[in-house]
Amino acid sequence: MLWPPHCVQGTEGAKVLLDNTLFQAIVKKGQNPKFDSYSGFQDDGGAKTEMDNILKAAGIKKLVIYGIATDYCVKATAIDAVTNGYKVVVIEGLSKGVAPDTTAKSLDEMKAKGILIMKEIDVEKIKAM
Repeated sequence: MLWPPHCVQGTEGAKVLLDNTLFQAIVKKGQNPKFDSYSGFQDDGGAKTEMDNILKAAGIKKLVIYGIATDYCVKATAIDAVTNGYKVVVIEGLSKGVAPDTTAKSLDEMKAKGILIMKEIDVEKIKAM
């Protein structure tokens, strides 16, 4: 599937929508035009981003993931996070999939991998993980 151009570096649509001072790092993905790059951890060709090294250096063990698209980027990032040893929560209510059927299937796949799916953020439940 060919995606329309989106999150193109230097364009208004690629801007981080939060205060940049809140972040220690911004991880770039999609750097190789030969491969899709759904996961924040690696592209479909296997080239790794800095994500895992940054998180491990900071001592982070739990990730809360949400965004667009539930059935592609959110799913790939969440599954790669579990594969890399993180405890993962996906916030379904803060995510949007491309299609209802692929979104439902993706949520089931993530649950099967041990990813906790929440409709909204429940800080106490996340702390208890």
